[in-house]
Amino acid sequence: MIIDELFPEKGKLVLTANGKEFIERLGVETARQVILAVLCGENIRTQTEPLTRRRVAIATGAMISLFAKGWTLIDDFTEKLSTLALEQMDNTSQSRKETFWPAQWLIGLTGKSIQNVLRSNPQMRHSYIQDFENAIEEASRRCQEDFGDISMDLGYFVDGDLKHNSRPLTWKDISRLSTAIGATTLTIRGSEKSTYGKLFERLIMGSVLTILGLHHVENSHSNRLKKVFWLSDSSDLRECDATIRLRPGKLARFDIGFIGKGNPEIMKDKLTRYANEIEQNGIANFSQTFIIVDRMPNTSKTTDAALKSGTEIIQMSMQFWPLELARCLKTRLNYDTEILSVPEDQLRDYLEQKLQPVPILNFLNSTNINDWIIRENDSPYLLSDDQNDEDINDD
Repeated sequence: MIIDELFPEKGKLVLTANGKEFIERLGVETARQVILAVLCGENIRTQTEPLTRRRVAIATGAMISLFAKGWTLIDDFTEKLSTLALEQMDNTSQSRKETFWPAQWLIGLTGKSIQNVLRSNPQMRHSYIQDFENAIEEASRRCQEDFGDISMDLGYFVDGDLKHNSRPLTWKDISRLSTAIGATTLTIRGSEKSTYGKLFERLIMGSVLTILGLHHVENSHSNRLKKVFWLSDSSDLRECDATIRLRPGKLARFDIGFIGKGNPEIMKDKLTRYANEIEQNGIANFSQTFIIVDRMPNTSKTTDAALKSGTEIIQMSMQFWPLELARCLKTRLNYDTEILSVPEDQLRDYLEQKLQPVPILNFLNSTNINDWIIRENDSPYLLSDDQNDEDINDD
């Protein structure tokens, strides 16, 4: 496991932190500011891009450190890289990202390319290597022809002493390094979208429901029966992101996703996948889906599908969209909340004030976000059919 020894431990931490650990390292207040920005209608990608760039920088820096040590400590390191990478991949579970990912990057692979190029077949790795080596040779030759000869040193310090490669680095060495950096960047950026989506979906969903006066509980079996919510419920055929219980028998279920208008097919899927009824304690409840997305596609098909299914779509691109959510809860569930009486010019201050005491780390306790590559969560919002009965706010 030579590659594992060369890859820095602090670089591995970037690849393995779960959701709660990541927020703790990022800083709870920083995460709170991201949540506030999204509640005020700002783009989640704008908020998380600096975090993505930082993680890319750390991961690629760790890869450069690996090469610096390898070229210093191992004779003909460039020529041995593919063999070393394959050995580590063959002896490591793919789920151990801190060990598997650096090895796959050294031979230009990402998780997607393993699925698509190698068809997830470990036996194809060895046949792939020859084509990869040929591509590196060709790229090195073309760089030399197009850009001329190159000579570079790359070293690292140990207790103040500089250790550097025993021979100047050529285009072939640089091609191996740049290929590994490219694969690293693709992997990190590819995982960030689902990572931050899954992570901040929970934080934002939990925060907005708390601000609207609901109490967070672990699951539906909580002893507290009124005005509560829990996250990630799979009691229906499809998992949902949050469920609220205003009182026994009066439920609402939510789906939140950072979906843009360029993904109408995902929106259509969300609009059609859920059953009209769910069962709670042996009682069937009429269901209605409320979907919270970044922006709704500008297509008549999406609008028609929403109308046909009785679904309301709330767009996070709207300024102060929690107010719109509160209005929907008032209309459909007769649930009144304080935000409805807040003047619009005071909404940001109100949201910031209400968000400050929210224990956002609690929203991560009941979920496993150990993987950086996570599928986007698809889920519904469910509504009781007796929409016009007594005010649910009464304790």
